[in-house]
Amino acid sequence: MLRSPITALARTAPRFARGYAKVAPIAVSRATSTGSRAAGTIKTDQGLELKTDLQKELGGKGAHHNPEELFGAGYATCFLSAMGATHGSLHKDAKPLPKDATVEALVTVGKDAEEKIPGFLLAVELKVHAAPLKQIGLSDAQIHKLVEESHKVCPYSRATSGNIEVKLSVV
Repeated sequence: MLRSPITALARTAPRFARGYAKVAPIAVSRATSTGSRAAGTIKTDQGLELKTDLQKELGGKGAHHNPEELFGAGYATCFLSAMGATHGSLHKDAKPLPKDATVEALVTVGKDAEEKIPGFLLAVELKVHAAPLKQIGLSDAQIHKLVEESHKVCPYSRATSGNIEVKLSVV
């Protein structure tokens, strides 16, 4: 028997009410997707307009953007911002993060390797580039601590915690 969306929402609301904080909005961003993942358009209020396409591995042409790429862009940028804030609190007298500080996100779409969960799943690897951080005097140990502490405060990391596999690496 199928449940109506309202019934499903009502049954999950108490779990969310117990486990999640209510957000007091500071800023809201909008992205609108029309069409389909395979042949659609994404628009933002700031004028960004992107065409979407399936990756070649999923049967598409791979000629345009895809949700995983956009999620990765958001996650990498957010994580870099968290690193800047965390660096400032860990090293109050240190130079700020350099302009070429880099976080690369590899977002994988796939199936559960153990076949216990149906449908598609995501996994993310965040690669923090060490060279720019070493240029401001951070040691390997300090870089690793920065990455670990940033993961605790990054909003994307908090949103994905316990939901998808996230691997952190320093390269």
